[in-house]
Amino acid sequence: MTRLELLRKIREAQANPALIGDVPVYKGELSGARARPEVEAQLDRVRGYAPPVDLDALAQLPDGTLGREYLRFLQSNKLHPIVLTGNCDPEMVARNAFTVRYAIIHDMVHVLTGFDASWPGEVGVWAFVGGQNYSAGFRLTAIVALLFAPLRCPLRLGAAWRSFRRGWGIGKRAKLLLAVRLEDEFARPLDELRAELGLAGPD
Repeated sequence: MTRLELLRKIREAQANPALIGDVPVYKGELSGARARPEVEAQLDRVRGYAPPVDLDALAQLPDGTLGREYLRFLQSNKLHPIVLTGNCDPEMVARNAFTVRYAIIHDMVHVLTGFDASWPGEVGVWAFVGGQNYSAGFRLTAIVALLFAPLRCPLRLGAAWRSFRRGWGIGKRAKLLLAVRLEDEFARPLDELRAELGLAGPD
């Protein structure tokens, strides 16, 4: 697929809510963004892994489970899960596991780390990603998110800085979330899962 075709696919998907889940695939293919080699090697277990998310099933899970709290986060912030349509070439999806999996799990990371959807919360999640060291580009994005705090939340600069420090620290000690099939863990209690993934303990 040519760059022009990819740009057209991105525009079409962004304009159609039913196709929005395919945007990370096309963006990854267009940019050629890849994780560090050590991270890419661990992504083999999730290449092409993008199961549908059954929101009704999540609603039946007990409070305090990853799936139920993920649904609550989506509903509270008027968000929708990133779901691939199945229209993309499977080889392209597998090749771009880095961008695809991050887009899919981003809101799950909010839930697992406890950061809300405010700008300080976004700073915290990006700092977590920086601490995980997926790629040099993502580390830079974490710093840029913090630098934008004076513009996005001038009255909450202290909160943004605390979120950055906390997120970076958690990211450094936690297991590589990008390589975890989090969708398989929806029924697990958050406290149990956080402990297993290295997300629990002092910030």
